[in-house]
Amino acid sequence: MDVGLTSEQLSLRDTVRDILRTECPPEAARQSITDPERWRTLWKTVVDLGWTELAAPDAGGDFGPVELTLVLEECGAAIAPIPLLSSIGLAAGVLRAAGPSAEPVLAEIAGGVVATLAAHPPWHRLPGVTMTLHQGRLRGRAVAVPNLTRAELIVALATTGDGVVAAVARSGDGVRIVAGESTDPAQPVADVEIDAEPVVVAPVDVESALAAPLVAAAADLVGVASAALHRSVEHAKARRQFGAPIGAFQGIKHALADNYVSVERARSLTYAAAARLGDADTHADKGAAWTAAALAKAAAGDAASHCARTAVQVHGALAQTWEHDMHLYVRRAWQGAALLGDSRALYREIGRRFAGGAA
Repeated sequence: MDVGLTSEQLSLRDTVRDILRTECPPEAARQSITDPERWRTLWKTVVDLGWTELAAPDAGGDFGPVELTLVLEECGAAIAPIPLLSSIGLAAGVLRAAGPSAEPVLAEIAGGVVATLAAHPPWHRLPGVTMTLHQGRLRGRAVAVPNLTRAELIVALATTGDGVVAAVARSGDGVRIVAGESTDPAQPVADVEIDAEPVVVAPVDVESALAAPLVAAAADLVGVASAALHRSVEHAKARRQFGAPIGAFQGIKHALADNYVSVERARSLTYAAAARLGDADTHADKGAAWTAAALAKAAAGDAASHCARTAVQVHGALAQTWEHDMHLYVRRAWQGAALLGDSRALYREIGRRFAGGAA
């Protein structure tokens, strides 16, 4: 399994980065906090550029999990206030494990229809089955659903008499949104109660279905962590006290070095997990794929949280103001770290499986 990036993948990364630098400065995230419709302009640009087409598997093999990871990492670094992660990373990630019956919905998502994944059962820190499917009706409740108020399609895992299925419901009749407070209003979350007839039902393996969403969430967090660290380093080099850059002081120098290690660890785990998803030789090992994805998500959540916290400390009083961008990274890091399981819950589950011989 090769985890190195090719020249084409590096070119894709640079292209996405350049476009986001122009179309999505940090000010866009700040504006989205007060303007609920600000994301639509950016979303149209993303759809027109074809980024949402990464939702559907590419028959030619030119684009796969690694390319998707590259795009989502750059969107995280730009703190882009768009539902790309929830659509092509989370919702489509589950549907890609659901077989041919999910292809019509994947085609809709690839065309720009906003989707999300309802994977958090109430009072549970880890993702899992949130609904039941009985007599053709999808029923249940999920909490902290990302971009729910923007989504037209809601994907959930549901139990039936024959096992677990991926079920897709359309927003509208039978779907009740319970709004709540979001740590990051630019990426709003809400609870959902569903009692509706699903448009698609397909059998899935739970671990296989959740592996891709975990990697996608990790990619976004790696981007957030990397961007926060970069801003901290640049400030530490430019800000001077006592006649020297503050980056020369051990307290700051060592903290930034620790952040760098955590970012590179998270990035390595994330791309290794993404490569595993796209490798036919290793894809059959469902337990190993989930473990790799969970490790990546846990490491990325820690990296993003630590880098955002350090960035506030390095910037000092500047980072305490609304006008400075750092609170935007903190919001994205905190909310993303809890998505699909915080690091402590994920590490505990990985350890439990390892101790029991399942990892």
